[in-house]
Amino acid sequence: MSAARDTAEAGDGSWTGTSCRWRVLWATFFSYLVDSYDLIVLAIAMPVLLKVLHISLPVGGLLGSATMVGAIAGSMVFGLIAENRGRRFSLLLSLSWLGVGMGLVLLVSTWAQWMVLRFFTGLAIGGLWGPCSALVAEHWAPAFRGRAASFVYSSFAIGAVLASLVGRFVLDLDWRILFFAGTCSILLVFAVARLVPPDGGQRATPAESPKKERIGMGAIFERKLLKTTILATLVSLCNLAGYWGIAYWIPTFLVRERGLSLASMANFSLFMYAGMFVGFQLFGAMADKIGRRPSMMAAFLLVSLSVAVYILSRNPLFLFWWGGVVGIGTSGVAAAVGAYYAEIFPENLRAYAGGFCWNAGRIGAVLAPYTIGYIGQTHGLQTGLAVTCLINLMGVVTLCFLPETLKKPPQKRPS
Repeated sequence: MSAARDTAEAGDGSWTGTSCRWRVLWATFFSYLVDSYDLIVLAIAMPVLLKVLHISLPVGGLLGSATMVGAIAGSMVFGLIAENRGRRFSLLLSLSWLGVGMGLVLLVSTWAQWMVLRFFTGLAIGGLWGPCSALVAEHWAPAFRGRAASFVYSSFAIGAVLASLVGRFVLDLDWRILFFAGTCSILLVFAVARLVPPDGGQRATPAESPKKERIGMGAIFERKLLKTTILATLVSLCNLAGYWGIAYWIPTFLVRERGLSLASMANFSLFMYAGMFVGFQLFGAMADKIGRRPSMMAAFLLVSLSVAVYILSRNPLFLFWWGGVVGIGTSGVAAAVGAYYAEIFPENLRAYAGGFCWNAGRIGAVLAPYTIGYIGQTHGLQTGLAVTCLINLMGVVTLCFLPETLKKPPQKRPS
């Protein structure tokens, strides 16, 4: 995409994107859907895995940690592949890798083998985000990029619901089916290969296309980009730490400290994920209307407010329905961040930089559930959840040091 097009002003409808933009949108939507499915199934199968592998809760939690560590490494590996071998190629390789990782569940039987397998699968889970965000940015005009990217990432909520539904039907039959269903990503490779055009096919004319330079691992840590890389990673860390701290502990909080029944608590996630899907569309539109940074700040503030309501309110029925509002807020940053990271970094680093900054933030997803659980054990979950309010407020502060990237249309002077 030419630099002139990439800095188009908000509301300028003269160019909406390439002719392949809708095909790319659906290809990345379903790619990220299987990515989210394969991330969530571990949590759904965990009660069974604890029994099958004869492991404790902390040891079981290490399986999730191995997945997250793999995702961080995968964001770098597949990000560099995307920038040096092509984003389409990296996406297809990630999907294939993911399917193999999910199919290997039939061959592992010990905790050590599961640790290796989840790290292996995590590489692909982390590798998908960067190419997807870069492809959306490549084929959609800036004026529509926020909505396009948020629609793609809203598939996270659908993947989570799908994993829950599959788990409900197969866990009692054979829990391995829950994982093996993830091998459908191999079939998706063929569809994505047809939908996504070869890299560079419609981005710029030959005169506009600069000679491709090889991207090294240190490219995003060079002096001119280091500050942006660190701040963008901190935004992701605040978002993911806040989200997983909330998603992991609010159901328990509702049962133990607010008196909801187990049946009512079980439906909480459905309302939360439904709210997330709505939130992705809402904040994606806001990102294209008022700007990427303001919409993410609003999302961080909404999460802090909605969690504060949980802490202060004692009406069980109200708290149950409030889960939808929590879901709307928790999706807000992710809705805008795909377009934002694509714009704060150079075009030739979009897949690598965006994938790394997002997935490095998964460190927060590893640390937050344990930290908040520890605080909850010693001071009550109400206090632990209050920490997530502070984490989200830290996200607002971090964004203050990053620039806005959406250009506003110039005001017309009266004649």
